[in-house]
Amino acid sequence: MDVLLVEDDDSIAEPLVEGLARYGIRARRVATGAAALAAPRADMVLLDLGLPDIDGIEVCRTLRHDADLPVIMLTARGGEADRVLGLELGADDYLTKPFSLRELVARMHAVGRRTRAPAPAPGTPRRTARSGLATWSSTAAPAR
Repeated sequence: MDVLLVEDDDSIAEPLVEGLARYGIRARRVATGAAALAAPRADMVLLDLGLPDIDGIEVCRTLRHDADLPVIMLTARGGEADRVLGLELGADDYLTKPFSLRELVARMHAVGRRTRAPAPAPGTPRRTARSGLATWSSTAAPAR
């Protein structure tokens, strides 16, 4: 899994990148909202809200507008209003600092399961359907 970590605090970011690597997760770290918005697409974003240039809420809103990628907010803002706002603006999960690495990885896997469509089995035929002006394709379920 390739993760974009948006965290301005070195004392949090560096051990987090190392810890995620022990779980086989590659984390690319940026320290500002502007760098996050300019970064290459990742499989998931771990987003701090207290960034030095752009509020993390605005970064989340922009990321969600531009692409449908999973976002987990990692922040010291633990109030109910902050959690609700973050989730309503598009975060898939919200974890307050301090947090355990094991819990974060478990949440990352859970969010990944919910947000990724399962890959079709090799050789599975595709079906095309048409309704009015719309056409779409889907993978046929394998026969049992």
